[in-house]
Amino acid sequence: MMENDDNEICYLDELIIAGVTTDGNKFRPSDWVDRVCGMLAVFDQQKVSYSPFLRPLVYKNMNCVAVRKELEKKRPSVFNFLMQFAADNRLMVVDCAKFKQQILQNKQST
Repeated sequence: MMENDDNEICYLDELIIAGVTTDGNKFRPSDWVDRVCGMLAVFDQQKVSYSPFLRPLVYKNMNCVAVRKELEKKRPSVFNFLMQFAADNRLMVVDCAKFKQQILQNKQST
C-alpha cells in the first residue's frame, strides 16, 4: 500500500471504506485491506494484480479500501458484499468527493 498526497487520495468515482469504526476505533485485523482487495485480485505468472475496482490506500496511518462505484453495476453481488461487510463491522464508508472535502476542512482547522 502506498500513501498518497492529500489531493490525490482518491478519485471522484470511488467510495472509501475507512479502517476506522463509526465509534472511532481502528479496525482489526491489520491485514483486512489486503484480504478485501484480494477478493478480486488475480494471480498470474507469480504476480498478484489488484482489480481495477478495488485498491488499498493509506491515509494518515489509516488503512482504507477504495471501491470504484462502477463495481455496483458490473459486479453487484461483490459490491453488496463489500457494503454489508462495512456495515457489519461499523466501518465508515465515504464518497471520495466528501472525503476530499473532509480532508480540506481538517487542514483548515489546524
